[in-house]
Amino acid sequence: MIQAIQQRLSLLHQQLTLPLKLIVETVCGGGVYLRPESGLNFPSITPVYSLSGHQEIALEMGLSNSAIALISGSPATGKTRIAASLAAAAINHEKRILILSYYPTVLDGYEQLPGYPLRLNQSGSHQNSIAEQLRNHHLYQPKMDYLPAYYLPDVELAKLRTPAKLETWLPRIENKSHAEISQLLQGEFPHLTPARRDILAIQLQRLTPLLKQQLSLSQLFGSLPETEIGKLAQQLANTPQIPILATAREFFNVANQSLWQTKFDLVIVEESQYLSWDELILLAGLTQKLVLFGDVRDVYIGQRHAKTLTRVDGFSFLSHYLLPAYSYKLTQQFRLHPEIAVPVYSLISKDWIQTHTEPIYYNLPSLNHRLVWQDVRQTTEIHNISNWLKNLPKNREDIGIIATSEREREGLMQEYPQYFIDTIDNWRGKEKKIVVFCCSGDPKNLTWEQTKIVLTRAKDYLIMVGDFDQWRPNSPLQKLEVARLESTERTVILS
Repeated sequence: MIQAIQQRLSLLHQQLTLPLKLIVETVCGGGVYLRPESGLNFPSITPVYSLSGHQEIALEMGLSNSAIALISGSPATGKTRIAASLAAAAINHEKRILILSYYPTVLDGYEQLPGYPLRLNQSGSHQNSIAEQLRNHHLYQPKMDYLPAYYLPDVELAKLRTPAKLETWLPRIENKSHAEISQLLQGEFPHLTPARRDILAIQLQRLTPLLKQQLSLSQLFGSLPETEIGKLAQQLANTPQIPILATAREFFNVANQSLWQTKFDLVIVEESQYLSWDELILLAGLTQKLVLFGDVRDVYIGQRHAKTLTRVDGFSFLSHYLLPAYSYKLTQQFRLHPEIAVPVYSLISKDWIQTHTEPIYYNLPSLNHRLVWQDVRQTTEIHNISNWLKNLPKNREDIGIIATSEREREGLMQEYPQYFIDTIDNWRGKEKKIVVFCCSGDPKNLTWEQTKIVLTRAKDYLIMVGDFDQWRPNSPLQKLEVARLESTERTVILS
């Protein structure tokens, strides 16, 4: 893979794109301003998310015709919101775009973009990825749930609209009166009152022609030959308005090197601090506009020379040397409750971070603080937290648990299947109102980058469960200012 990238890089010097020219001149001579500008201009847009003032400034920089926009900020400062708004604007204005991230969970937030976002995979080429997505998500399981505009949604009717159900029910209700249909529905919907079944029967009778058409289309899609699927995949691959979503590993895989020849109008990269110099230069050579989002690493940047470039990632280097016209630092967070934000950001950021959140919070009577440590002895099973979890709200969608390893995640999934549970790296791009971090295993394995993720996923309550005396002194969490409360639960308050 490295050899293939270097071969492609050797060809880029023949015709430098504006982003690549800006990087070269910045590395060689320091901050410069390029007079030639990108043709990527947008009229005024409405962001897909509500943005704060700081985030709107960053979005305007991404929408401008500058060659590069570098947006830096600590976790939870809104980088993904800005990137998604920028991507939606580009799609709506028929631009060819590429969206990269180093972790697949970050890309989940882009799958609801307008158009037809396509995810690459590591098992094949771009066109094969499209064909696989067509089979799995669109052709074999087509969404045929539309209704005429004058119909209100009906949750009971939706239960009959799968292809398997329609194949059974459409022959049974053909040429039947709505009273006969209502009688047939009694076995399928015994919980419904007779009046409610009558309404459902009338709707089913009126919609029979539409349902027949939808079933027919579903069957046609499911039986589409592989050759036709291949033709569809080829057409989609050549359509400029189809955004490509991929992890960096997938995009830089040699199986997808045909995409390295593509000229994109816009390339958006999240977690750009993980890009190697070769990857950064390759991306800069593929686009009119390069927008980099990331968190500047705490590294020393000295004089510009070859050793500096091998020691510092390209994102951090450029954040230091690019002119202010090309970079912007976010210093306003919107996710964390102020009681969590104040101690957390004093630990993970050198900048003062302003809290900008909507004052709508959970209030749990069982907890007097929003950032606490439930101290569990090392001899106690870390999964034995049911006494505390039973006091949580019943809304399971608002609760998540962070595991330190895949083995721990599997154990927690068996014990608490009702909650969202995943390992630390897979929590990137995720948030919950209440987050429980299970501190087990060796605390020295918790990296500084993972610590930032753990501390910034919870909106209203962050509870860490583990042996306080073992974990805090041997992990980055030792830098938190804490006060111990003497109680039978051995609760440690971090706010």
